[in-house]
Amino acid sequence: MKVFAVVFFLISFGALCFGFSGVDKYLHFSVSFSAYGFSSHFLGDIGGLVFTSFIGIGKEVRDFFSASGTAEIGDLLADMAGIIAARIYINEQFTSKPLIILYILF
Repeated sequence: MKVFAVVFFLISFGALCFGFSGVDKYLHFSVSFSAYGFSSHFLGDIGGLVFTSFIGIGKEVRDFFSASGTAEIGDLLADMAGIIAARIYINEQFTSKPLIILYILF
C-alpha cells in the first residue's frame, strides 16, 4: 500500500508540474530525486539530504544573483518534494541502498 502511495505521489506531482509550470518544476523534482538517490548511497540519509538540499538552494541563490535566472520558491518546494519522494521510495523498496539511479535506468 505504501508503494502505491509513493507511485501515486510521483505521478500526480509530475502531472501537476507539467500542467501548471511546464517542465521547470518537474526537472527540479527529478534532479533532486536522482541526486538524493545517488548521494544517500555514499553519504547516508543525512548526508544525502544536506548535499541535495545544498544543490537546490545553491541553484536558487545563483538564480537570484544572476541576471539571466529567476529564483522561485516553487523551485525549492519541487526540490524538497523530490528529496522526500526519493527517501520514501528508497526506504520502502530496498533493504540496502543500491545506486537507485542505476537501478531505475537499467
